[in-house]
Amino acid sequence: MTGRDVKPSTTPVARGLSFERGVVIALGLLALVVGVIALLVGTGWLGVFRAQRPLADPLLVQWLRDNSQVAIAVAIVLGIVLFVLGLWWVVRALRPEPRPALVLERGNESLAVTSAALTEAVRTDAERVTGVKRARVRMAGSEQRPALRLTLSLQEGTNVRHVWEELDEKVLSRARESLGMDTLPTAIRLQLDRAPRQRVH
Repeated sequence: MTGRDVKPSTTPVARGLSFERGVVIALGLLALVVGVIALLVGTGWLGVFRAQRPLADPLLVQWLRDNSQVAIAVAIVLGIVLFVLGLWWVVRALRPEPRPALVLERGNESLAVTSAALTEAVRTDAERVTGVKRARVRMAGSEQRPALRLTLSLQEGTNVRHVWEELDEKVLSRARESLGMDTLPTAIRLQLDRAPRQRVH
């Protein structure tokens, strides 16, 4: 390894799902709380009278009967809101992940570097590293905070330590210098590319 301290990368290996996970966790906790309350009421832990009452409060049922038009209107509006939220969530989940381009400013001039050009250059350099058979590179993050994802297929018997050192010294350092950046967060995934089995005739 190099003399610098290597910190665990915070670059997501896959698309960030923090929002989706947060919503699912919140809904799960809400369902759990409602289920526990219903169980406590049904078993009589909160009083026998409450356990014997019908599931739908008679006062609420009577109010709905007396104000059926208002109840129907509220139900329709609530249904439309839920439908729009669900549709927005599906579109957001299926939307392609952005691949940010970088804008390099040198004096009064600026140069835009596309994600395709950058990833192709990094892939070419990575495949020249000793022991690397194939490399896949993708941009991640945003224009303000770009990052890289590297997936390297290593030949069987490759020294991972040497791959790591050469990758940092020759590939990532070159990318940082080309972009004029001190740091370029990178998530690296290593895969062993096994040699194909030979048939015995």
